[in-house]
Amino acid sequence: MLAPNIDGITPDHIASLVAEKVAERRTLEYKEKLPGGTDDERKEFLSDVCSFANLNGGDILYGVRDERGADGRATGVPESIVGLASANPSSERDRLESMVRDGIKPRIPIVQTKDFQVPGRGSVLLLRIGRSWIRPHMVTFKGTSRFYSRHSTGKFQLDVQEIGRAFAEQRSLGEQLRSWRNERVARLLADEVPVRLDGPSKLLVHFVPASALAGQNVASSWRVQDKAAYLVKPSSLSTSVTWRYNADGFLVYSRKGIEECASYVQVFRNGCLEYGDGYILNVGKDRGRPGTIPSKAFEEKLVNVFGNAVVLLNQFGVEDPVYLSCVLIGVRDSGLSRDGVSFFDDDVLHKFDREVIQSPELEIDRGEPAPYRNSLLPMVNSIWQANGYEETPWLANWGLDR
Repeated sequence: MLAPNIDGITPDHIASLVAEKVAERRTLEYKEKLPGGTDDERKEFLSDVCSFANLNGGDILYGVRDERGADGRATGVPESIVGLASANPSSERDRLESMVRDGIKPRIPIVQTKDFQVPGRGSVLLLRIGRSWIRPHMVTFKGTSRFYSRHSTGKFQLDVQEIGRAFAEQRSLGEQLRSWRNERVARLLADEVPVRLDGPSKLLVHFVPASALAGQNVASSWRVQDKAAYLVKPSSLSTSVTWRYNADGFLVYSRKGIEECASYVQVFRNGCLEYGDGYILNVGKDRGRPGTIPSKAFEEKLVNVFGNAVVLLNQFGVEDPVYLSCVLIGVRDSGLSRDGVSFFDDDVLHKFDREVIQSPELEIDRGEPAPYRNSLLPMVNSIWQANGYEETPWLANWGLDR
């Protein structure tokens, strides 16, 4: 079988598949030629890719000929490496990735390509489709609306009942996400978080990869300190920043006293991140403005947490999609400060009407530049709406007044 890490695959691995007559299966398929440019060929290619994404992922090897049976049909057993005619493997890789990106919805999270020069046999191209956690995927090229999956002899089109079951599984992803977040909130309320946060009001920010909900871990070797030990410094107010491994994975926290801390970052083995803060929601109390949360500083904190989390997720190789949410705890009768902004029509400081405020779960865009408006703005606006206002006066205008 081919190595899990595509970078570890060599021409010798490709040659051994043919020499050992390793037959096609649900996760492996051979193709003698690359897909051409006709609509039919492109649809056939996209249906192959879609079928892998809607099951467990897999590899397609181009440049390998199948043995033929007595009826002249391909048997799925590799006969020989015939090589590809293209003189520019890099451009072919780009072409395949572009077709997948534009012809299948929703976009498949993991699509990788690699080309090999097998000595004496020519060029082979590997297309790897990773297991998708946002399936089912649909071929949409040229107005097509088809769903595909795989069995031991190849791909097949899903019927209505199978499509319904696939969407039911997808809905369960959201349920798992909310269940995981609710458990983390319950643990904080029960004082079972990794370290005790200072202050009566607390903030939790969660980054949850869909892969984590499918039971995936970020790495087989758990050496987190090389990547995370001091990358996320939760608070400049702390007397010290400390890190350690724990039962969930890896913890970075800022001490504010002997037993309490200002904030922490918990890195879970499955790639989830939890930022906990016991300071930012209580600044008003410390400055003689009880019940007032400094809204601009609060949003700046979210922007900073988002940027640091993206660095961590990228370093761990966590694949998209990643979902973001935040929870404000212990905020009943508190309100977001307006700081003299004439954005509001009234002169009333509205108050939160409940102890726990939860934002919706949103998919983040890790390629978005700071201040990450597209990813953060819906979440921030939902918090302002919970406080009685339509939207934030800050994040939507950041960069315009600086």
